[in-house]
Amino acid sequence: MRIFFNHGLTAEEIYTNTQKNIIDKNWKWFITRYGSTNSYSDAISDPFKYCFGLALHKVIDEKKRFKIPYASNGFIDFEIVQGDKFIEHRQNGRFQEIDFVGSDFTGYALRYYFNTKSYQKSYPIYIGGELKKKFILGINSGIKYNTIKDFTVDDLLEEVNLKFKDLTKKEIKKLLIHGFRRMHSAIKFGCAITINTTKFINCYAYIGNLTLVPDKQIKDYSYRKNKKLRKIYSWKKEEFDGYYYIGLNPTAFEQWVKNNKTSRNTLKFDRVLMRKLKEELYNLHKHVYIFRVPIRKFKGWAFWADKLNKRDIEFIGESYEYKFTETTKTWKEIIKEYATTSN
Repeated sequence: MRIFFNHGLTAEEIYTNTQKNIIDKNWKWFITRYGSTNSYSDAISDPFKYCFGLALHKVIDEKKRFKIPYASNGFIDFEIVQGDKFIEHRQNGRFQEIDFVGSDFTGYALRYYFNTKSYQKSYPIYIGGELKKKFILGINSGIKYNTIKDFTVDDLLEEVNLKFKDLTKKEIKKLLIHGFRRMHSAIKFGCAITINTTKFINCYAYIGNLTLVPDKQIKDYSYRKNKKLRKIYSWKKEEFDGYYYIGLNPTAFEQWVKNNKTSRNTLKFDRVLMRKLKEELYNLHKHVYIFRVPIRKFKGWAFWADKLNKRDIEFIGESYEYKFTETTKTWKEIIKEYATTSN
């Protein structure tokens, strides 16, 4: 089964449209110093990635809980699964690398905990590389991962500063606080997080739910992808362009063509999902025909329209296999073309 990871916000994306005055150095200086070549956000995310890797290593090595700065009860800690519950999880495919006897029938996992309005929620943290090997080895050696102490970003500042000596501690702390606050708000919003720190420390991690059920994973992929796009859009602070977008799969498009072959001035769609971001339509797993409709009033990220009668609806292109092809054809031209090819 293919597991989709590219819907998680990366460290670089977390720093989208970060204020240029957060530190004294400009982006050209970062590119020269650290080798990042894509953008300012790529460059200034380096200390955050290194700090995040240090935090996970410290959680596992020293069995301490990492508190997320300026987050209401946000922290990284262990999940403990014991006894019959551990056996049940293992039979369902979890903890396969954990030895029954060596671990004393106990499974451990890292989780990201945070508070919602009414209850505490958490997402699993999947780790890879040497960090995962070390964690599994510790569990199989019978180590009890129970945290009794907390640590914060302040406890990691000295080590991060040694890695990035050209930055002051004050600048580093600003960068780290900015990154962790954004990551926390994105997780609460429903985003998944993908952090690759192998450039500095052997650690990469994914924060979010995964499942072995393909249909459920694909559905979750679409949900997380949309959440990611919306969060990035809000950080960019782009103005609403006055359009909402519709995506019709081939079956719905064919039905629409049959209903609109005549030269009418109104087009009818019954119960379609209008989206603010057309990029959400590009990532659907089916071939879609994309239209846009001018709606001056902002109505949220998406809403259901029971019926639309718009003379100025515009066909803008097709999306297939994650690729989008633009077009300048009108809806009347696309209907005529479709009618010709289908005869």
